[in-house]
Formats: sequence, structure tokens, C-alpha cells
Amino acid sequence: MAVTTSVVLRYDPSRADNRESDRDSTWAGSVTLVDSSLDVDLFDAAPGILRMPDGRESEFMATSGSRTEVGLAGLGPAPFVEA
Repeated sequence: MAVTTSVVLRYDPSRADNRESDRDSTWAGSVTLVDSSLDVDLFDAAPGILRMPDGRESEFMATSGSRTEVGLAGLGPAPFVEA
């Protein structure tokens, strides 16, 4: 299923050793269905999996929204940043 995402990586400003692959960094954003006619409810993502075109993936939880567009909170390292 194709989606459009808008995500950001957040670092802990109190740490000098932040890394993109660090489990203490967090990522969040939104996910929107490309084809809203699909019989899919994104809000049921508990957890969902965000898989990048190169195969990297990570779990996320839907935090708010509707059937076709939800906010998300990432679980684990961000899949969109090289480790």
C-alpha cells in the first residue's frame, strides 16, 4: 500500500552524543494514504510498519487522525536515516 509521509527526527538536546540510529532519539510525523479509496484504516496501526523503498523499516503507532491520514510516533530507530 502506498503512502505519503512527513516525518522529523528529534534529538535529546541535553546529550552531546545523539545519533540517528540511537534508540533514545525519537521520530514523529504523519502518514497519508495515496489512494484514499482503499479499504484501509490507518488509525488501526497499532503498531504499523513504515518501510522505505530500500527495505529499511521501523514500527510506529498511530496517534491521532482519520482513516486516511494519521499522526504517528515512531518506535525504535528511524528508518529514513542511515545508521
